[in-house]
Amino acid sequence: MGLVGTSKDNLIEKNKIGGNLNGVLIASSTQGGNVIRRNLIAGNPPVQVSNEFGASVGADIQDHSTPGANTFEDNRCLTYMGSVEPAPCPSISKPGNDEDRQERDIVAFGRNRLAFPRARLIDAVFHGDVRPLSNAAGRPRLGNTAASDSVTVTGKVVDAACFMLHVAAATAASHKDCGAACLARGVPLAIATDDGVLYFPSDGNQRLKSVLNARVRASGTVVEKHDPMELKMPVGDKNQMVVRLEGGYKQITIDSLARIPAEKR
Repeated sequence: MGLVGTSKDNLIEKNKIGGNLNGVLIASSTQGGNVIRRNLIAGNPPVQVSNEFGASVGADIQDHSTPGANTFEDNRCLTYMGSVEPAPCPSISKPGNDEDRQERDIVAFGRNRLAFPRARLIDAVFHGDVRPLSNAAGRPRLGNTAASDSVTVTGKVVDAACFMLHVAAATAASHKDCGAACLARGVPLAIATDDGVLYFPSDGNQRLKSVLNARVRASGTVVEKHDPMELKMPVGDKNQMVVRLEGGYKQITIDSLARIPAEKR
């Protein structure tokens, strides 16, 4: 999405922008007064084809305008190239986080923000919204909680790192090729339920790799893990993004797995 020429007083709001060279491009010739707000802008340029980030390559927001000429409000994005201070990216959120924790996560992410074009590592931290198992009441939250009785989980198979960074994009049909590329590079898969809970299989990607992007029904025993987990996402040939999940997660030992046909969804 671009603001070029003498663009002025435009509103870019509530868009989902990903998989482009630049998510939002603002040319130096624009006359200001433009408002960019409440957009989800991530994966620009796509991590599978980008070796570096920066002015000559692309970013979620590529801003050549005069600082202060345009307004950025409440966007969710990772990479920014421009002169606005404080930079509008990175700005991240996760459903279930309270506002104070979200602000702390954004500050922590900012300390490790992508430096153009020298970055080799980006660190993102999320606090899991872990809901206790029915038979875990009264147990101390240390180590791992004992396995539950057999449960059935319904949801979509996603690459977990992308899902935690940008939920809407990771579950869209257009994300299919990106998810396959992440799987090929070893990014863990998980079953994402409709209420946003991730279930990580105990056997790695073995059972889920054949049903990536499909809705499935899985039955098995679930264990609550309380140790932090790191998901490493390759970014081009040289860079790496580490998504760290804190606060616990659910691991399922799958006994049966079935794809849900489209007409039964």
